[in-house]
Amino acid sequence: EGTVEAGGGRRGLRAPGESVLLSCRGSGFTFENHYVRWDRQAPGAGVEWVSWISHYSSQAQFGPALEGRATASRDNSRSEASLSLHLLHAGDCARYFCAVCTETRNQLSLNTN
Repeated sequence: EGTVEAGGGRRGLRAPGESVLLSCRGSGFTFENHYVRWDRQAPGAGVEWVSWISHYSSQAQFGPALEGRATASRDNSRSEASLSLHLLHAGDCARYFCAVCTETRNQLSLNTN
């Protein structure tokens, strides 16, 4: 069974305008075969899609809340994906998740604080 593990980022406060880098690493499956998706959940709110990045980084898309303020990247040789958030503001306060869909169609997800 594949897994996705936390890495990067740290829990804590950020000042408005700062940036943060979130990352995750997959294991037990062929990472490069899968899109990586990022979602977030603010306190008391539902889950909101924020980004996805294609197999070989040729395409990335962002939700309206992060458009123009985020970059997504991945390093398939290390089975890692990253999401950089820039110009942070109070509305970005949330628990962030990354996920992939495996060959068995199970969604592997990670909560990144």
